[in-house]
Amino acid sequence: MKIAQLVLTILGVLFGLIYFYQIIFILIGTFARKKKYPEAKENHTFAILICGRNEEKVIGNLIDSIHANDYPQDKLKIFVCADNCDETDNTANIAREKGCIVYERQNKNQIGKGYALNLMFNNIKKDFPDYEPDAIMIFDADNILTKNYIKEMNKALDSGVKVCTSYRNSKNFGTNWISAGASLSFIRECQFFHKPKSIMGISTHVSGTGFYFSKDVMTFKDGWDYTMITEDLEFSASSTLKGVKIGYCEDAEFFDEQPTKFKQAWKQRLRWGKGGLLGFSLFHTSLIGTFFKTFDFTYYEYYFSRFFPVVIYYSFSFVASSIINIVTRILEVMNGHAIASIIYFLSPLLVALLTTYLGLFVDSALSCIVNWKKIRATKGQKIMSMFALPLFNMLIAMPTSIVAMFKKVKWEPIEHNQCVTQEDLEK
Repeated sequence: MKIAQLVLTILGVLFGLIYFYQIIFILIGTFARKKKYPEAKENHTFAILICGRNEEKVIGNLIDSIHANDYPQDKLKIFVCADNCDETDNTANIAREKGCIVYERQNKNQIGKGYALNLMFNNIKKDFPDYEPDAIMIFDADNILTKNYIKEMNKALDSGVKVCTSYRNSKNFGTNWISAGASLSFIRECQFFHKPKSIMGISTHVSGTGFYFSKDVMTFKDGWDYTMITEDLEFSASSTLKGVKIGYCEDAEFFDEQPTKFKQAWKQRLRWGKGGLLGFSLFHTSLIGTFFKTFDFTYYEYYFSRFFPVVIYYSFSFVASSIINIVTRILEVMNGHAIASIIYFLSPLLVALLTTYLGLFVDSALSCIVNWKKIRATKGQKIMSMFALPLFNMLIAMPTSIVAMFKKVKWEPIEHNQCVTQEDLEK
């Protein structure tokens, strides 16, 4: 037992050293000023791609927020893929009525956003052979953009940023502890990953929505080849390995809807966990190999933050350590060295749970406090989110990472019901 505990301790110290750089990220994310891009010399053209499945309740508000943006509308062209929608769903009609170019797709074998994007690329290439915008933006149907969103992203593009992600806020932050935990996790990602990487000149990653890539990276003629269940992770890894730096624009803010039910959140995180494992199998050799060839920290950081299954290690370490401690107590009792009691047997597990929760709480509290003014919620809901994110990680994010190792996972849509407008968020 002592040998096993020693091995776990050594591994814990090793992984602590590997991830020590994230403390630097937290310091930069907390105290450094955000990176601002200079005023653009040109208003660039953007193709805006939206994928949606049964999104009639929300897609209209996204399109309206695009039209309301402080940006020349003749520089924008909106394309929508109504993907595997039910016959009674009105997603396609709403998008057409609002002036979008709509493609409808029915394919029950190839399910997922990556396949929908692939269809859009192929159809746009066929229907608009001479159309080549300066950049292509990707959004989910439940998103809402602030009025200056495209203007701010245009500044980044004009500054030479070929791929850029943006600040991801939540339109249903305060619904319950699940939506609060999920929402704060993305705000934390922006504050302590995207922002410090941007300041340090390190490539970051895109998270499914709220990003663009320039025509220097990909055009409609090139096609969309990323069809994993986490197509964003696949695109980010592929771009990083090609030497494309993914930037971040904090002043470009959008809002999305997070799950409010445990089952929804579980399925979503399970898919992301499986996607991370698939990505690890595809890209880990290339990323770590490129790091040792170039000693470019970008590849080191991307490998250990996006692909290396550290959550799985810490989950197993947590379980293994607790089992070792409890078995040790049982052996002590059998030898008459202690008085058996339920509290005595459970104390190692309770201590492990408490220390894990407190560590996560400090991180989530700092994320919330730093972004206090940006979060659309009451004071009480913001305070509640500090306690919710550690629970969200311990009850959903961490367990699904382990379950994903053994379970076959398929892409499933998340139902969106939050009919929130741009005007509502501005209030």
